[in-house]
Amino acid sequence: SIAGEKERGTIATLLITPIKRSELAIGKIAALSLTSLLGGLCSFLGVLLALPKLMGGEAMGAVDASVYSMGDYAMTLLVILSTILVFVSLIAVLSALANSVKEAASLVTPLMLLITVVGVSGMFSEDASVSLGFFFIPVYNTVQCISGVFSMSYEPIGILITVLVNVLTAGLFALLLSYLFCSEKVMFKK
Repeated sequence: SIAGEKERGTIATLLITPIKRSELAIGKIAALSLTSLLGGLCSFLGVLLALPKLMGGEAMGAVDASVYSMGDYAMTLLVILSTILVFVSLIAVLSALANSVKEAASLVTPLMLLITVVGVSGMFSEDASVSLGFFFIPVYNTVQCISGVFSMSYEPIGILITVLVNVLTAGLFALLLSYLFCSEKVMFKK
């Protein structure tokens, strides 16, 4: 959204409104986060409702989705929502650095490839226990937490660290976006 406004020239109109540029940046992230969090919640509910079918449904000897407690589902939801905040704030920063929607898409593409590789890495982990240090790495911590919850081998402290690290990371990217909005060179470069 930010790159599109820069490309169309409408960002200049927004920047001269009688609010601080940092407030505008935070408002952008808040609006993007709200819609993304709603989408994440819908996706989570879809997985939750499909889980019994994914686990074999009513076939004999199939694992039942009731092996997971409401706490397991709640922790998974917290991890997912905190990770969404990281993605929204990071993509907003990349969008602010770009001059056009096409350039923003080209900046986001390597990020999405990296995230895909990190996401797939959870499938190849043989050791169920993970060092607490890995929970301080955004995105990778999410993979470890969700793998841990679904394999029933998670540490609640890992979930807590993951959520805190993700929220702090999103906050740092929001601060960076505020700084970028205050920079004339970034907002009006051609």
